[in-house]
Amino acid sequence: MTFLVLTQTLSYTKTAEQLYISQPAVTQQIQRLEEKLDLKLVHYHRPNLKITQAGEELADFLQRTSVQAKQVLERIQTPDKFQEINFSTTRSLSVFLAPKLIKEVAAQKAFRKISCHVGNTEQALAKVRNGESQFALVEGNFNKNKFGYKIISSEPFVAVAAPDHPLAQFKSLTWSDLVKTPLLVRERGSGSREILASLARAENVSLADFEHMIVISEPLLIRQLLLEGVGVSFLYRSLVEKQLQQRQLVELPMRDNGQTAHDLYIVYAKDSYFKKDYEKWADVLR
Repeated sequence: MTFLVLTQTLSYTKTAEQLYISQPAVTQQIQRLEEKLDLKLVHYHRPNLKITQAGEELADFLQRTSVQAKQVLERIQTPDKFQEINFSTTRSLSVFLAPKLIKEVAAQKAFRKISCHVGNTEQALAKVRNGESQFALVEGNFNKNKFGYKIISSEPFVAVAAPDHPLAQFKSLTWSDLVKTPLLVRERGSGSREILASLARAENVSLADFEHMIVISEPLLIRQLLLEGVGVSFLYRSLVEKQLQQRQLVELPMRDNGQTAHDLYIVYAKDSYFKKDYEKWADVLR
């Protein structure tokens, strides 16, 4: 427990405060653990504390097992209760993928409670890691060595603008053509932003090259601003499918990798006891 808290706070003082023990007691517990395991878990050169690779792997294992042990125990202790579904989703997927799952779960009428937490990719994964969510619906990049996952589908990620936007009149565009136009982009920690930044880097462009960047955490607000002619953005096509069909928005004709498909995932704790349950929901969403 002490070591897990230390990996989160990266501070002997804050760990002691959180556990209501003295700082020397924290130091002694960590030293005894290192001696018992014959592993170096922490590098500490005042004021910097760093968890070693071995320490990171141990913390990850301890976190996973403690979370899963709690979940298994809850299921064993309350076998007669209706099951509960508790999951997280990114903001983009909350618009078109999470509703599909909730509708399917609700139709079964076998679950007493459905809880859905909406945030960015980083926040969704954190909730899976600490056991607040059973699984998460995410897009973008994540450390696949630290989670169990299954691909749900591949979704086109497209450049979008209003039909009367000057760039919509071009037959072909490069990333360099975009940099003088206001770019609507998600916040740091968002999978969509990471995908966008990766696409730009592949064409030797960074987000810092854009002269005007508008950072917005809510994808529906980005869509609304696009409808009002404010700049350009990159979104999953499902987010703007209706608007594209009605010609309220148009896909920009990016020449290179501006229109690519990206995998959407259901992510859960690595080696989860409930893996088959989560993969069942992935199959429902296909």
